[in-house]
Amino acid sequence: MKKCRVCGNKNLVDVVNLGSLALAGVFPESKSVFVPQAPLVLTKCHGDESCCHLLQLVHTYDLDQMYGENYGYRSGLNEHMIKHLKGKVQYILDMLDLSEDDLVLDIGSNDGSTLGFYPKHIKTLVGIDPTAKKFASFYSDNVKLLMDFFSKAMYEKSFGGRKAKVITSFSMFYDLPDPVHFAQEVSEILDKQGIWVLEQSYMPTMLDKASYDTICHEHLEYYGLRQIKWIMDKANLNIVDVSFNEINGGSFSVTVAHKEYSGKKFTSKVSDVLKSESVYSELKPFRTFAEQIETVKYELLEKLKQLKNEGKKVAAIGASTKGNVILQYCGLDTSLLEVVGEVNDDKFGKFTPGTYIPIQSEDTVLASSPDFLLVLPWHLHSFFDSSEKFKEYNLIYPINTFDS
Repeated sequence: MKKCRVCGNKNLVDVVNLGSLALAGVFPESKSVFVPQAPLVLTKCHGDESCCHLLQLVHTYDLDQMYGENYGYRSGLNEHMIKHLKGKVQYILDMLDLSEDDLVLDIGSNDGSTLGFYPKHIKTLVGIDPTAKKFASFYSDNVKLLMDFFSKAMYEKSFGGRKAKVITSFSMFYDLPDPVHFAQEVSEILDKQGIWVLEQSYMPTMLDKASYDTICHEHLEYYGLRQIKWIMDKANLNIVDVSFNEINGGSFSVTVAHKEYSGKKFTSKVSDVLKSESVYSELKPFRTFAEQIETVKYELLEKLKQLKNEGKKVAAIGASTKGNVILQYCGLDTSLLEVVGEVNDDKFGKFTPGTYIPIQSEDTVLASSPDFLLVLPWHLHSFFDSSEKFKEYNLIYPINTFDS
């Protein structure tokens, strides 16, 4: 990449390098299956106020490799995500009075969980997702499923000039090689009185928590609200609301609409957040982040090596994209971790990419009575700390920068 994906600035400064890692969202079926490797290097769009200051990956990767048959994430298996998605739909219903003739579109619809929370009177629910073929059986019968990457052309092939009253894109806007073009196409199919709600990891929170596992081949961009505003300005859309949550280690939800939109707006919140992000124009926060994640990595390795020397049995929990970044960046394989427990039965019998740790059912791993459990989904620490299921186990969090 020679210029910023959003503003075209050619002054790019590399700030973080996690090394060359196997594609973290691909789960091989055997140790003999090679998972393609690619570098994970973050660069910052840098300069004066004429640039957008986006933090982004240097490289763009093959979409078909990342979102092929071995893509492993499914929303419906995570009870916290299900509760969150239900809340997102309720927010939308509070923002708009939807009628049965309105069209609702979810881009990156995964297993259809979000669409399943809309009232039954809405007749046109649409999901778009290139990975949805393996999840099609989980969709409600009243959902029109388009199994491809989103484009205005593919949408209009099915719906012509009909506009969408609601468009959602959760945990996918940071995956786009050309986010400005994507936003412009969304703008063209969005009803003048409709809203687009997008949610993704929040870059300042990633830096504050040293959550380097957010960095993966799928996530090309690492946004603050400033960069979202830059993109929406190019798409002739206004930001009407912003909120924050703890999903995926810290995310922010942005609601945008056309200038003609006359519904609810919370613009004072938007202004306050934009002002708070001025510090991220400088390089210092990113340099500090790079140093901090090295420290977090070192502390985890020392802990696991000590347990190994003491003859302790250590297993991991949560075979996920984020978890695979942790395993690979820290160089954790079967010499330190015997197995990874997982709740998604589609991953049972497979291996973690790059590190080739076997994946078994979570119940099987817990029944083997490991001395310690490395909780790869560390951002769910509140759940694990309070869960009856895990209370008898010694838990280790690979990133422990959260507030206790």
